[in-house]
Amino acid sequence: QHTASDVSLLRTTAREEGDDFIINGSKMWITNGLQADWMCMLANTEPDVTHVHRNKSLIVVPMNEKGVQRTRKIEKMGNWCSDTAEIFFEDVRVPKTHVIGDRGNGFTYQMIQFQVERLVGVLGYIVPIEKCLDV
Repeated sequence: QHTASDVSLLRTTAREEGDDFIINGSKMWITNGLQADWMCMLANTEPDVTHVHRNKSLIVVPMNEKGVQRTRKIEKMGNWCSDTAEIFFEDVRVPKTHVIGDRGNGFTYQMIQFQVERLVGVLGYIVPIEKCLDV
């Protein structure tokens, strides 16, 4: 089950085991997911922290790891220059050193990245819209 646009409710977990995380869960709407060599994923890493904005970390996951399953290309209306995929993780082992930034701050990092991504996306439409208005 997916969380749609409420990132704070994601269910993918990365539990500690020695020097590694063991990742279980799924991700939907992953840009370039079928061709990527690695991905930066947000996962719940702090089981003792109940605040949904402080219990997640960003983790770099090599896509060729055992337990990573790229299941399908998702058909979409636009932006056909890149694929969009659904990906499942079953007992995927990655080193704890693959965490980006501070553990537990992943939600904040992801929200900052989304703002930049959305701004760049909008900028790509300004000139075409101006051209349409000039017609």
